[in-house]
Amino acid sequence: MTIPSLTPSTKQPVREKLLTPDGIRAMLRVVKPVIGTSKVIGMSVHETHASLDVPLKRDKKVYNTYDYRDGQVDEPRIGGQVRTSPADLDTFNWDRLPALFKRADKDLGVPKPTSRYIIVDTDYAFTSVNPVLLVYVSDDYHRTGYLVASPQGKVLKLIRNE
Repeated sequence: MTIPSLTPSTKQPVREKLLTPDGIRAMLRVVKPVIGTSKVIGMSVHETHASLDVPLKRDKKVYNTYDYRDGQVDEPRIGGQVRTSPADLDTFNWDRLPALFKRADKDLGVPKPTSRYIIVDTDYAFTSVNPVLLVYVSDDYHRTGYLVASPQGKVLKLIRNE
């Protein structure tokens, strides 16, 4: 049986903007039926693509990686061993993303960011909260920083890497 979202499309790809509440939710609506869950051990999301590490149903000790781009989910790649508890993406307050990026732009010492992305980290070592959302900004001069937020969007830590 062919999964519809894995079938090649003849339509022109639409450049998505995933780093918005609506963009994340739209991506998850496509991804969740393919991966069969809302639980991941990691996820990174850039403006036009995302990658999700998902424990296997038949063996929760290992995971596969699924890539999402242009409204499509690629066939999974072999990931590795699971060393942490999964995060439920349905528990994250994606409505807080704009405020988190605004705070990152203001407080991380990157005056004109040219790159932004987020990571759902299920084993972040520098806070007592897990999972966390890491919100990254950087510029063409390698000034970068990230903030650490709870799944509800509360800022826990700011890391400047100038």
